[in-house]
Amino acid sequence: MKFINLELYLLIINLLGFVVGAINSKVRSKKPEGKSDIAIAILSLLGGSIGSLISVIIFDRKAEKGNMLSRVIMACMVVIQLIIYLIVKGFIANPLTFAFYQILIDYPLSLVYLTLINIITFLFYLKDKKAAEKGKDRVKIVTLLGLAFFGGSIGALTGMYALRHKTNKNYFTIGVPLMVIMQLFVLFYLSNLSF
Repeated sequence: MKFINLELYLLIINLLGFVVGAINSKVRSKKPEGKSDIAIAILSLLGGSIGSLISVIIFDRKAEKGNMLSRVIMACMVVIQLIIYLIVKGFIANPLTFAFYQILIDYPLSLVYLTLINIITFLFYLKDKKAAEKGKDRVKIVTLLGLAFFGGSIGALTGMYALRHKTNKNYFTIGVPLMVIMQLFVLFYLSNLSF
């Protein structure tokens, strides 16, 4: 029995992710509370994250608390799956190194960036916590998750647990640790690039 090749599998699963995402957005538009995005999250985990993401971009741009977790999973999985694909296709050094911190040493601006984005992210979580306590305008969820996604995941985790803030929201308690994993994938891959 011949196994399906990787590109064909990815094409099929991403088309399926696109179709399910389109259907889900139509269901949500007719029924405001919508349905769970579990199917999209599962398809994203199985490799259909790009198709699902394209579907969201075309049909369902409005981010809501009900669809936030699937969007976080989708975004992280796009990055992780692209890296895995590049590794499988051989775009990586041989032998591998797990000293991913080396990239931070070799490129000090990356260390400066990561330090600053994590401090800024923590400060935004602190600001949101204080605003919640005082009943003032809050920091948007998309801003908090976006800062974490673009390098501030350690600052977000620190803000969540040191400040006891957003720890009962699954899109934070699942999403932010997934972003840490995604960022470790990125550092690992960048440390093992073959030029």
